[in-house]
Amino acid sequence: MKLKPLDIPVIILALGLTVIIGMKAYGRGTDSLSVAVKGQYKTWIFPIEAEERVSVAGPLGETLVEIRDGRAAIVSSPCNGQTCVAAGELHKNGQWAACLPNRVFILIEGAGSADAIDAASW
Repeated sequence: MKLKPLDIPVIILALGLTVIIGMKAYGRGTDSLSVAVKGQYKTWIFPIEAEERVSVAGPLGETLVEIRDGRAAIVSSPCNGQTCVAAGELHKNGQWAACLPNRVFILIEGAGSADAIDAASW
C-alpha cells in the first residue's frame, strides 16, 4: 500500500484528535473544587482551599460553617438532634450536608475524582 501526500497529515490529525478526546473524556478535570454554602436568603461560594468561617442566619438562629484544610463542615447549629454537625467533614465532589430546620445547605462542587459518585446517586 502506497501512501499519498495528504495521508500523513490526516493520520497525524486523527491521532491528535483521538488523544485530545480521550484526555477530555477520561482525564482529570483542571477545575478545583468549591464549597457552596446556601442559607435562607444568601449563597456563598468559596474554593475548597479557602480558610473561612461563615455564620449563616436561619429561622432558629446562627449555623456556623467552617472551611479549612480542603474540607468543609457544619460545626455548630441551633437545631435539635445536631445531625448536620454529625455529618462531619466534606471533601469530595458531590458531598453535602444540611441543617433542614435552620434551612442551611453546604455542597462540594466542581471537578472531582471518579469515586465521587456513590450508590445513592443511582
